[in-house]
Amino acid sequence: MIVRCTQIISPTSGKVVSDHPGIRIGAEYPVLEVITTTRQVLLRLPERPDVLAERDSPALWDAAMFSVLSSRMPDCWVAGLDDGQLTLAPKEWQRAGFWDDYFDGELSAGVEYERLRAEIMSQEGWPIGANNRGHEAAGDL
Repeated sequence: MIVRCTQIISPTSGKVVSDHPGIRIGAEYPVLEVITTTRQVLLRLPERPDVLAERDSPALWDAAMFSVLSSRMPDCWVAGLDDGQLTLAPKEWQRAGFWDDYFDGELSAGVEYERLRAEIMSQEGWPIGANNRGHEAAGDL
């Protein structure tokens, strides 16, 4: 699944903003995970290689920020349902505590993330090591 950012909604305020260091309007991104709750749909996107941060990515972004360019779902995604939350992602990422382990720097979680991230991105023809294509929407150039 590939999306293009059409607007930025601040993860802290929930308001539309003109820019954010973690994402660019007009850029295309592979979707690593989809999470739906009763209030919103979130997309997990890979970290941007041009932004240096200490494991604060891959981030969750409001799906209202994007248009879908490719609706193809990665082969490794499975549906999970827990406490009314539907998740489409690799089964390994859906285990309780996976993302806590990842952001806490646990080696096994980091290895699992990298392996499945590469698998998802390669299925979309994304070059390994590149996280967003940096393509700008027409008119944004």
